[in-house]
Amino acid sequence: MLGKERRQEEKKISRRELIRGSSKLAVGATIVTAGGLLLGSKTEAKATYPWPYKKLDIDEVGKIAYETYFPKFCSQTIATSIFGPLREKIGKPYTTFPLEAFFWAHGGIEGWGTVCGTLIAVGFVSSLIAGEKDGRNIINDVMYWYSDNYIPIYKPKEPIKASIKSTTKSGTPICHISVGKWMEKEGVGFFTPQRNERCARLSADIAMQTTRLLNAWADGKYKPAHELLADLKQTGITGGTPFLLSCGECHGRNIPKVPGK
Repeated sequence: MLGKERRQEEKKISRRELIRGSSKLAVGATIVTAGGLLLGSKTEAKATYPWPYKKLDIDEVGKIAYETYFPKFCSQTIATSIFGPLREKIGKPYTTFPLEAFFWAHGGIEGWGTVCGTLIAVGFVSSLIAGEKDGRNIINDVMYWYSDNYIPIYKPKEPIKASIKSTTKSGTPICHISVGKWMEKEGVGFFTPQRNERCARLSADIAMQTTRLLNAWADGKYKPAHELLADLKQTGITGGTPFLLSCGECHGRNIPKVPGK
């Protein structure tokens, strides 16, 4: 009897060891597979960077951006308006990219009012499509365009939220300054249909301008309009001012002084 019980116990132990061994093999296989996928992903990313591009209809991009803004806000809107049509024209790798990954940048990064969320998305999109060098130049030009033009320019056939009358030149890519100047001129608060409408139209403007530059790049006709790091070379500090002394609007007399350039 005791021998039978012992044999049963040995079987249980052997079974447990087998399960443990199988688990270790499974974990090992998972690690190897993950490593293989990781290596494969790196190889694939390197082989496909920058991503392929086909010229887009600028008006279609603007319409998608305007309509997408209301549920998804500024940053995801830019990605959707450009990557969306490219999903249809090209397919992979655009169909594999989760557009929701841009949502966090809305309102100057989760409402912190730093650089406009549209521009964060433009930097990613332009780099992914045009590569490191041309991508940098494109986002640089779009940031200048954003800062030095009276916007919003885009006018939908039928406003979704409200009619608005004002345009403003921000003189900066900073979200809270840009929207704050517009709100003051329009005479409305932040949580109003008018402000919501303004940012939707602005998102369309930025998506369309980015597409213009990408289309020109695709034709081999893109030439940077502005020098990279011009503010740094002029003032000796990043974010100095490409628009000549606009720092004083926020800093007053407390503009940081740097020891030389």
